[in-house]
Amino acid sequence: MNTLSLQPSEATPIGASCFSFASESGQTVYFSNLEPFDFHDEDDRAARLLRIARFAESGVPRPDLQAAFGVGRATVQRAVNKLRQHGEASFYAPRRGRGTSVIVGETAAAAERLLAAGMSGAAAARELGVSVATLNHNRRKGFIGNRRPGGGQPPAAAETAPPETSATPAAGVPDGEDTGPAAADLLDRGARDRRDRAAPMGRGARDHAGRVAASTGALLEAPPRFDEPLSAVARGGVLAALPMLLREGLLDRADAFLSMPKGYYGRTSVLVLLAFLYMARVRNPEALRHQAPGEWGAVLGLDRCPEAKTLRRKIRLLAADVQQVRNWQGALTQAWMNDQPDVDATVSVDGHVKVYTGRKGRLPKHFVSRQKLCLPATTSYWVNALGGRPLLCLNKDLDAGMAQALEHDILPALAALGLPGPAAPDLTVARDAGPALTLVFDREGWSPALFTRLARRGIAVITWHKGFKGGDWPETAFRTVEVPIRGPGAVRTTRVRLAEQRIRLNKGPEVRQIRRLLDSGRQVPLVTTDFRIPIEQAAGALFSRWAQENFFKTMRQEFNLDALPVHGLAELDPEARIVNPARRALERRISRLRARLGTLRNRIADLRRGTPSDAAAAAARRLQAESETLDAEREALKLRRRETPTHIRAADLEEHERLDALPSGEKLLLDCIRMIAYRAETRMMAAVAVAQGKKQRPRRPLRALFQSDADIIPEPDAGILRVRILGTASDAGDAAFRGLIEELNQTRTIFPGTTLRMVYELPACPATTAAPAS
Repeated sequence: MNTLSLQPSEATPIGASCFSFASESGQTVYFSNLEPFDFHDEDDRAARLLRIARFAESGVPRPDLQAAFGVGRATVQRAVNKLRQHGEASFYAPRRGRGTSVIVGETAAAAERLLAAGMSGAAAARELGVSVATLNHNRRKGFIGNRRPGGGQPPAAAETAPPETSATPAAGVPDGEDTGPAAADLLDRGARDRRDRAAPMGRGARDHAGRVAASTGALLEAPPRFDEPLSAVARGGVLAALPMLLREGLLDRADAFLSMPKGYYGRTSVLVLLAFLYMARVRNPEALRHQAPGEWGAVLGLDRCPEAKTLRRKIRLLAADVQQVRNWQGALTQAWMNDQPDVDATVSVDGHVKVYTGRKGRLPKHFVSRQKLCLPATTSYWVNALGGRPLLCLNKDLDAGMAQALEHDILPALAALGLPGPAAPDLTVARDAGPALTLVFDREGWSPALFTRLARRGIAVITWHKGFKGGDWPETAFRTVEVPIRGPGAVRTTRVRLAEQRIRLNKGPEVRQIRRLLDSGRQVPLVTTDFRIPIEQAAGALFSRWAQENFFKTMRQEFNLDALPVHGLAELDPEARIVNPARRALERRISRLRARLGTLRNRIADLRRGTPSDAAAAAARRLQAESETLDAEREALKLRRRETPTHIRAADLEEHERLDALPSGEKLLLDCIRMIAYRAETRMMAAVAVAQGKKQRPRRPLRALFQSDADIIPEPDAGILRVRILGTASDAGDAAFRGLIEELNQTRTIFPGTTLRMVYELPACPATTAAPAS
């Protein structure tokens, strides 16, 4: 059956509702069935949005409104939000002014200086106090910068530049130095891929003679060779990290400690590849299966990179001698401390739990604070400088807590490096003497007895006062001071209110208790056994622990700190002392009996307090007998517990209780390379941070730099290996890297195994480059 329409024929229906609208004589008229009930000018957008919001609030489906009025979902949502939050009058409120649209005078001059110094548009806008849109508008119009209105060249440049072919020199290249062959002379990615596919010994394995010589033992390791210019090598930008990796000791100190049998891939190429993988955020060797091996070979100067199983095997060979890996770490730490003489006085200590997610082994369980669970894991203790740069890593399969690790693991490792030294004063006697070493850690290392033993050895501590429940100090005792807080790239200061008193810890030494008064009125106490350090420096040292926490976060997310070192397990040290599983089982049974006894005794007490009756008396006698039986069983278990040792050797465990461990050599080797990669990237941050203004996040553009493509152009006659960085996101990105590239070129780094000096540059930009988009 057909139904008659209840809407005017010329009106546009609004879905299946009774509403419609039509335009008549410059006005929009709204109908309910056939009756008009509202209207507004056809060009009045505010009134139209108000009606859309009203219809939506009255129950008309929003998709029907979008189809009828030809607007998007976001427009309808904004109109509804505006009506709900500010009412109908807000649709007719005058719009706020746009502010300054043209930058002139001193502001324009300041903008010119900031942009010429390489600062990005967003950073320059924040410095000037204008919006990014305003700054970009003035750059496009030519009011600031070196572009005239219309996007062309300045008049002088237009007159002097050669037609069509003028280009600016490549960024980062010294004046007068050749910029290498043209792009047409480079072997492109497609040609390399076709050549790698045709290699008869496998994808990219083109060095037939070298591989045959390596298989017969006639080759110690394949030397890197850069024989041809290559265009747009994937992740070629990671070569920019090489100077700082070498400066941090990636190869210089490895020669004396790490060895590897003869083979095509030697110690140098493996260490450089592992460091490059971390810098380029390739999470593990297995990820190489999904990347072109010839591209990584071009970065290393070889025909291809090793496949995943080969790289895993090379890692095991490098870490075969665990003691030599520890010696290598000790040499690195000693060199880092000599490079930063101020770090050996105060260091930060913290633990990191690496969870085991495999199914093949049984690892000891550790409490993982970030997950609030007890999981199979291993613990590593890290010693960092106050700015967060790592110095030392100690892996522990069994963790007895930070207090024991400080005394029995960390201090012996520091003593091997000459800290605190034989001339360290006894701080319990000479309180005015300066400590030879200061340890900064969190509440996990709290132990007043340990503080006393450390003070006698000339070692001061700075930590939070664990479990403190004393009364508040008067606010008049606090004073405002500037506290220095060290970060990975710089030192900043913050104003806080501090006060201090000398107190004596229970079963511990006399210490300085320093309290910080928060805005909420809460007083947060910390203690130190250093009586000479100024109050603001003591507080700043503990506040600087945020840098170590950020270090762990960066290492987990960017350098894959929690990954398994290799696919395999090792045996736990047979002499290791672990908690006796039999004693732990007895304690669980005693705990359950204690809980059961408490419940029974409460029920007996309730029965005896209630109304006397024969049934209640009988129930009480029955429960009392059960309680006496459980009590006797508990006493027997407690006697057995006294006869059961708390700890036993790992070798004395039953077969089904045997525990495994992660290979310590491979784990320590990869952690050392991670530390080198983190320190190298931190060294590069300063040059990038300058161009970012106030809001500095230099690791982000550095990560993009290491993942970018690059032309690799050898020039043997000039003794140069040119690396031209490609694919940066914007002119601001180029400006951020310009200072870094100049710094890298000043290092005059020689690629390991060759005589070629690294020269870094950005591509030559045409002089008529358009202004960046806003």
